Amino acid sequence: MNVYTACAKFLLLLPGMAFAEEQVTPMLQATPMASAGKVVLFLILILGLIVGLAWLVNKTRVGQWTGGAQHLKTLAVLPLGQREKVAIIQAGEQQLVIGITPHGINTLATLDQPIDVAENKPADFADILKKAVRK
Repeated sequence: MNVYTACAKFLLLLPGMAFAEEQVTPMLQATPMASAGKVVLFLILILGLIVGLAWLVNKTRVGQWTGGAQHLKTLAVLPLGQREKVAIIQAGEQQLVIGITPHGINTLATLDQPIDVAENKPADFADILKKAVRK
C-alpha cells in the first residue's frame, strides 16, 4: 500500500466514519533513533578520519620544513612571468638575489649591503573575520 492509496482510502472513508480495521503488513521503516544513531556513527567516523589524516600530515611534514626555516628567509618575490620570478632570500647574514624558472634556480647577485625589507604579512583569517563581523 503506497501513500496515495492510503490517502485515497482515508478520504473516501472519512465522510461515512466507517473505518474498517485492515490487516496491514508492517513495512520496514527506520525509526528516528536508528537514523540518528547512523548519523552519529558516520559523524564520528568522518571526524576520526580528519584527525587521523591531520596527525599523519603533522608527523611527516613538520620536521621536513621547519629545520631550515631558522636560517633561510624569503624577503621579497617579484613575478616576471607566469612561471618566472626574482626573489631576495636571506641565508644567515648574507642576502642573495635569485632567479627562479621552471628549469632551475640561479644566483643572480650577492648583496654587499643588506636590504631592509618591511615585512608585510598577509592578514590572518581571524582578523578578516573580525572586520567582517563588525560591519
